[in-house]
Amino acid sequence: MALSMIESLFSQASITPQEEIDKICQGVLENLYAPDKSNECMNQLRQLYFILQASHTEPCLPRNMISTLVNMVSSMDHDKTKECLLCEQILSELLPRNQDDLGSDFYPSSSHQKGTSSANCLLLYLMQGNRNCCLVDVIPHAVRWMSSGKEDYNVQRQAFSFLVSLQVLHNKLVTEETMKTVNTTASNWLMNASLYQLPNPYTINPFKKDQTPVVNEVDGTPSRNFFTVLNVGQYYTNDQFLNIYCFSMLYKWLYHARFNSEEVSDNVSKSAQVFNSLVDKSIDYCFRILDQCERKSKVPSDTELQNCCLLEVVNILDMICKIEPGKVAGVFQEIRRLYNKLMQELDKPRLLVPILQFFLNHGKSVEHDPQEAYTLFFHKLLTQWYLDPAFSFDTITFIKDNLDTLCHNTSILSTYFPNILKMLAWNPRSYLADFEDILPALMSPSTAIEVFHMLLDLPCVTVALEITERCKKSEIQTLSSEAEPTNSLSAFQSALYRPMFNFFTRVEGGHGDTINRLSLFHNILADMNQHPRVLVCSQIVPVLLRVWFDVILEDASSEFLSHLIPVLLERTAMLYNIPGYQADVRKVLAEYVVHLLKKYPGILLDQASEIRDFLSSPRNISDREEFFANLVWCVGELCSDRHDDRCTAEAITRFFDTLEVLTYELSGMASAKEEISNSSKIICMLISAISKLASKCQDLIPRSILLLTKVAKQQQASYLDTETKDALVGRAQELINLLKLPNFANVVLNPSDEIETGRWHRDNTSLPITLRGIQHILS
Repeated sequence: MALSMIESLFSQASITPQEEIDKICQGVLENLYAPDKSNECMNQLRQLYFILQASHTEPCLPRNMISTLVNMVSSMDHDKTKECLLCEQILSELLPRNQDDLGSDFYPSSSHQKGTSSANCLLLYLMQGNRNCCLVDVIPHAVRWMSSGKEDYNVQRQAFSFLVSLQVLHNKLVTEETMKTVNTTASNWLMNASLYQLPNPYTINPFKKDQTPVVNEVDGTPSRNFFTVLNVGQYYTNDQFLNIYCFSMLYKWLYHARFNSEEVSDNVSKSAQVFNSLVDKSIDYCFRILDQCERKSKVPSDTELQNCCLLEVVNILDMICKIEPGKVAGVFQEIRRLYNKLMQELDKPRLLVPILQFFLNHGKSVEHDPQEAYTLFFHKLLTQWYLDPAFSFDTITFIKDNLDTLCHNTSILSTYFPNILKMLAWNPRSYLADFEDILPALMSPSTAIEVFHMLLDLPCVTVALEITERCKKSEIQTLSSEAEPTNSLSAFQSALYRPMFNFFTRVEGGHGDTINRLSLFHNILADMNQHPRVLVCSQIVPVLLRVWFDVILEDASSEFLSHLIPVLLERTAMLYNIPGYQADVRKVLAEYVVHLLKKYPGILLDQASEIRDFLSSPRNISDREEFFANLVWCVGELCSDRHDDRCTAEAITRFFDTLEVLTYELSGMASAKEEISNSSKIICMLISAISKLASKCQDLIPRSILLLTKVAKQQQASYLDTETKDALVGRAQELINLLKLPNFANVVLNPSDEIETGRWHRDNTSLPITLRGIQHILS
């Protein structure tokens, strides 16, 4: 209801006539500076902003209205802060525009001595872009405002923000000289901030001389070194605010300035010169913060500040080492020392992610093997913290950013894939797209089958994690193995089922593809199959299975696929019972079993015994009709000496015998009102496959014709509906007529691979040609 109302309002606003817009603008101009019309003016500004947002065409506002909006933003009157902010939002919908529409007050000029008015418009300049050379004209002013000590603190801060944003959005406009000036100014802000606090600005005693104490460290002791973001004071000076602000923007500036400097400069040494002393000063600043973080904070909230600063420091030092590789040796020692300290307690997991990234980026420079760090992270740390959403996000981002390195240079991903998949099982809605990229890297020739089993049982992993977390909050009593549990929670407390839970929550791969009594385990988890997290997890499994199969089809060998077929036959019957889940998974398996056998038809002979055993039982049809039908089609279509020399008459006869018995059994069940669901479709596939096999081994044609004749007679007397009955009888009669002419039957049912389409028995444009030839001979 609420959404429909919002859509209705947007639709009405999008067709607002120009006369109404002009009327609103006129009202704003009349009421903007009237003190008693403040509320009315605010409503009109909101209405105008809503119309501009909803409009599908370029809005048209009077020029004097646009000039007024610009003046409001540039003045940023404290008494009209809300109006000024609304004006800024309205201008953001209008920009970019031609210079004539914006008026002469929009662009800065040399007459602005302090730059306060134009600095308020810096955000608008970014929205305007370089239209009419807007940014080119603004950059010199922004550099002057930032580097000049005469400007107000807010102007300097806004100018630095503008230049950082410019580096991100329009780095081609930032010259080498501009970068040098910004780097020099940023260095001064970092190192030259005052150590003394600002005197109390609220003192009212003119005779009392306030002492200006030195800022403190986080542990409460007076600071004896230069000021940083971790120094504590009651009131801060402007240069201290600039110091804090510069540190918060430093990584963003270094990150984008690095690429720009590499484009501007031809070599690394010249690129490093662009940063002047900023690199050295930044390292000193970061090392100072590392020392401060070793102090125990006096106020508990400062501990979080220390952690945030550590995170930022590691990222900054990583970027600095990319800019100047010669700094790696000195920086690495400090990072290693920090890593050793953090690994002692493991209570700050997010800090270890950027450290791991640092080792990966710069470990080779100092001949450091990060394998130990990888193992501790993906084994011990991930086991403890996979439930933490922030840590999971950082870990998955780290894996994606370094996928090639982790996949090709280490075996970490294929070793610890169960631990990695836990993050997906716990957050299935959040990380599906990420794991579509990550999943191929988790697969190796030795673990691909195990990954396949874990994907099929991913909802069970979710259940196991849920139950494990519930039991952590309560006392766990291990029951005797004789006590039969009644639900998943009691199963977890049972000595009989606990190993199963442990298997699904294992840390490493390589401990076996799946478990015995899997169906029993699925049954005991039935009470959790409606849990929201489990349902969402079940919905993502088919998507990931398609990714898994695509990788297998592209990279796997015929030997691997041969071992996969029995697994597919087994797992089609062993799936966790969630509404819709089994059907979705079986649909994927049915689709890809055809692709697998088409790529390597010889698998039919390698696994002939397994396939015949599967096809010999009508019980395997129930709930798996599509998979069963596709497998029957593959036998009839691909069992040929054209695909594999081992496909002799004896091999064809064995498959024929299996399908023949099954066809008689299903046809008899259908005529006796014991129909299995979709048995008519299966019978149709069976008689087609039998006819194809008979056309390849002509000794089987008499048996095939006899079978088809009996099937046709049985179906005529069956209890099927008329349409289905006619279709089956008609199909059987068509095949009988074809098999009476063996040479034509072989051409129609088994077209040569040299034929481009290969669809003679299905293509409406080709089949009539052959049938006309048959009719001509018969007549």
